[in-house]
Amino acid sequence: MMNIVLLCQYGASTGMLAAKIREAAEKRGDEAVVNAYSFSEVGQVIDGADIILLGPQIRFKKAAFEKEYADKGVPFMVIDTQAYGMLNGDKIYQDAKDEIARHQ
Repeated sequence: MMNIVLLCQYGASTGMLAAKIREAAEKRGDEAVVNAYSFSEVGQVIDGADIILLGPQIRFKKAAFEKEYADKGVPFMVIDTQAYGMLNGDKIYQDAKDEIARHQ
């Protein structure tokens, strides 16, 4: 089972996106836990995550998170802006799977 963590400014705007990503996983026969949080909660939610997806509005946090949490071995990925805006769970899920594969 894949554990995908979505982070945004407050954890609210990605709630619908989390549901779309779960649906995309289900359509492929995959099991995925997808939850959205505020970026301030990253320290509490990184353990057990397979990937951390960042909303485009907090892309500036990526380098700092990668440095601070390098020992965790969890990839951080900024969600494609267009896919984010269109709530394209299929593209985001595939992008997440590809990013995880690159880090294995």
